[in-house]
Amino acid sequence: MKKLEEHNLKLKGVGSIYPILTKLKEQEWVHTHREMTESGKVRVYYEINEKGKLYLQKKIIEWLELQMDIKSLLRKGLKGELLE
Repeated sequence: MKKLEEHNLKLKGVGSIYPILTKLKEQEWVHTHREMTESGKVRVYYEINEKGKLYLQKKIIEWLELQMDIKSLLRKGLKGELLE
């Protein structure tokens, strides 16, 4: 969560990140490993794998295409084409 916050990405709390991480793991888009902390707690680390990188790349392309479509609609709206 600290890494997300470094990039101004805020989630609504710890409870919202675990379902996301669980889905990433179930889809085999990340590798996980566990380490014991000095206080005796187990910490789980997640790292994106090749399958996850390919999926991420696909989703980025989809997002960029959607952005272009929305910008096009907004430009048409500003020109009045959608208001007629």
